Amino acid sequence: MLIERERELEMLDGLFAETATGRGRIVLVSGAVASGKTELFRSFVDRNADGGSLFLSATATVADREVPFGVLRQLLDCTPLSTERIAEILTAQSELETVRRATAALIELSGTTPLAVIVDDVHHTDEPSMDCLLRLTNRSRSTRTMLLLAESAYDWSMHPSYRIELVRQTHFRRIRLSPLSMNGVSEMLTQHLGRETARGLATEVHEATGGNQLLVRALIEDHDDAVESFEQDSHVAGESFRQAVLTCLQRSGPDALEVAKGLAVLDTAASTDRVAKLIGRDPDEVTRLLHALHALGLLDGDCFRHPLGRAAVYADLSGRELAQLHTGAAQLLRQGAGDATEVAEHLVAAKSVRADWAITDLRRAAEEAMAVDDEESAVRYIEFALSVCTEACQRAQLRMLLMRAEWRKDPVAAARHLTTLFQEQRDGHLDADQTAMLVRYGMWHGRTEDATEAMDQLVGPHPTVNEPLGSLLSSTKDWLSHAYPQFLPGGTDGAPAPSVDGATAPPAQQDQAASVLSAVLRQGDGDGRCTRVAEQILQGTPLTDNSLEAITSALQTLIYGERLPMAARWCDMLLAEAEARGVTWWQAVFSACRAEIAIRNGELADAERHAARALDLIGPQGWGVAVGVPLGALLYTATAMGDFESARKYLKEPVPSAMFQTRYGLSYQRARGRYYLATDRLQAALADFRYCGELMTTWGLDAPALVPWRSDSAEVHLRLGDHERAQQLAQEQMALAGSPKSRTHGASLRVLAATIGHRGRLRLLKESVEVLQASGDRLTLTQALYDLSRAHQVLGDFGKARMISRRAGRLAKECRVERMQDQLAPSHEQPLMLVPDEGETWKQPGTTARQAADILTLSERKVAALASLGYTNREISGKLHITVSTVEQHLTKIFRKLKVKRRTDLPVELEFHAASSA
Repeated sequence: MLIERERELEMLDGLFAETATGRGRIVLVSGAVASGKTELFRSFVDRNADGGSLFLSATATVADREVPFGVLRQLLDCTPLSTERIAEILTAQSELETVRRATAALIELSGTTPLAVIVDDVHHTDEPSMDCLLRLTNRSRSTRTMLLLAESAYDWSMHPSYRIELVRQTHFRRIRLSPLSMNGVSEMLTQHLGRETARGLATEVHEATGGNQLLVRALIEDHDDAVESFEQDSHVAGESFRQAVLTCLQRSGPDALEVAKGLAVLDTAASTDRVAKLIGRDPDEVTRLLHALHALGLLDGDCFRHPLGRAAVYADLSGRELAQLHTGAAQLLRQGAGDATEVAEHLVAAKSVRADWAITDLRRAAEEAMAVDDEESAVRYIEFALSVCTEACQRAQLRMLLMRAEWRKDPVAAARHLTTLFQEQRDGHLDADQTAMLVRYGMWHGRTEDATEAMDQLVGPHPTVNEPLGSLLSSTKDWLSHAYPQFLPGGTDGAPAPSVDGATAPPAQQDQAASVLSAVLRQGDGDGRCTRVAEQILQGTPLTDNSLEAITSALQTLIYGERLPMAARWCDMLLAEAEARGVTWWQAVFSACRAEIAIRNGELADAERHAARALDLIGPQGWGVAVGVPLGALLYTATAMGDFESARKYLKEPVPSAMFQTRYGLSYQRARGRYYLATDRLQAALADFRYCGELMTTWGLDAPALVPWRSDSAEVHLRLGDHERAQQLAQEQMALAGSPKSRTHGASLRVLAATIGHRGRLRLLKESVEVLQASGDRLTLTQALYDLSRAHQVLGDFGKARMISRRAGRLAKECRVERMQDQLAPSHEQPLMLVPDEGETWKQPGTTARQAADILTLSERKVAALASLGYTNREISGKLHITVSTVEQHLTKIFRKLKVKRRTDLPVELEFHAASSA
């Protein structure tokens, strides 16, 4: 059943009726391949077959062009002429005589009955047969002969003289067949699939086929196949559609197929000029062929309508064609300043290239892909470049780039290149920048001997590279000085404190960041210069692979400089960016930093979450010797929360031996020492703390903010009963702590308090609590509050003891500390268990510390913070230099604003939240 061809069919019927009256007609039906020309002819014959008319039909093919009178023979075979008569016509002495006899025979037949001579795909007709058809057109005007021809639109293989001869006849008519409209497609779908299914598929099918009937039928077949196989997406194009696309192209001729192949290779970069250059054709000819493909319903603009259409053409390409077309496409795009990624995709798709420029372009594309966080593409480009590259230096540089790209997702996989790269470095194939980077990669994975050898060549008197080292050497030394000081080249001094206000130009960011971190770890940051530089670096440095080291060093400078609120804000922003960009390596690094910040703030649950994620992202092996940071954080938090079973599990995790020769091992050893202390293995704990101290003093990184090994050791000595040694260590740490407001100073005060008598202990503990409350170390603050509560109870001040104990209990609960270890109590003392009075509850007050910080004024916050610690009104008056009456007035306002009735309901961590929100 024809769809949307009724008007054309009626036109043919009318013209044939005129022919029957002796007015011959010539009709040329034009349309794209599979536009329904053949179906139209068949319907025309079926409708007129009962009228006694004679219908002669032939179909020309490409092969018929080389067979003289091939089409004429098909026509004559349909006539009632005898075999002898047909043979007589076709075996005439000359082609001209054959044409004359054949024409005469056909005219003779039309004298007895209306005659329709039908030739499908007339553009493929051989020249002698075409001469016969043209002779018939000249003699058919006054006969009962209708010449009905069909041609594919845009196929100009017919000689122009023949076309001119047809068109100039006064009894000539042209009928053009358009593709099916949306309604036509819907009608065709309805016939085969039913109305409901057709309604849901019509739009999609029309968009995919452009109304080409063959393509529509193919999609109907694919739909039926999918339904029979119970596929969920039952209207997806499949094998029938692929075959239909190729059929349309093959029937459109080799030129159209060649253009389609060029389009399939160029894909979204296709244009008329590019396709013409790629296949070596005239642009005007390509324009005509593109119109033909568009009429076929295959194209929308210069692109395939449906991705499966392109896939069908692409899959039909031979290996030789793929290599030739993709290499040509890459060259075209390169010459036209095309996108480097597109050039690289074509080079990779070619599978074999020999051009010298290909390696350079592949490397450039890989670097651009990494800049937009597309590591997968970057790895493909580099691996292909390595497969075709033969020059040694180029191969070494490509391998370095490949390791960097793979490192972003999987540092373990990237490490497989280290052995080859160290050998290539020894052979002099890496420059200074690449050698410095290789040293970092090697150190990370514990390849200390290879890395040290490479570093010695870099800084030695006769380096294997000739570039001026400049700040590269300086930053590498500074980096080694704080990360791997054990392997710092001989004669290298510690990093000096950076100049912030100097008149000279600042050094490179990486050099500057390494310098300030080294300075903080060596001499602290009492004047705040290092942390100011660190913040400047963070503010002015976008996150990239090259800047990650500088950013991390600046972030750690804030951490060890005890600017934790600022460090937390920056780390959260950087972690969010790393997650948004999907770079696994960055996420792991910043998660580990965030865990370290959370530990120092006493946020144990957050620390555990971030450290676990850091390990999960790249695995323990991916962390190399730095595994001590996330693993140590997990061990520390598990111990602090009393989860010794998990702590033992973390201790069983294998770690590289080289880790203990790096800064990263200090975090792990300290955490292990805290576990030993918590489980009463005092000598083992003391050995770990002492080893940390030996390394730190040897390396010149003896900053308590890094690892407070002295106060840790002092706690062990207190448990062993050696108060004198504990006091000495605590005082030493206080002297090194820098600012009396630092958390390290506050923690040292707590330890020092345990070494003296009860009266002096009370004073030091109050001071410790104030410092810790202001610095935000919630865990150490909780421990200090318990100690302060005990000190009040020993002195008989049970009310204050009970109040402070409740504060400590609530804070411990928030820190997820299930039981507070009394590690400072001498062995002969028993922990003092402070139980609430009968009728009192442990419920959380209605106003949180963060809310209270927003509600209260600065003066009220100071009074509330001291009151929550058990200070009397007179003591608060003396500390804040205000009258007792003013204290009372403040407390009245505080109770009213926070809706509490007593001091025990005041948030104990109020000062911390006030400081962090400021």
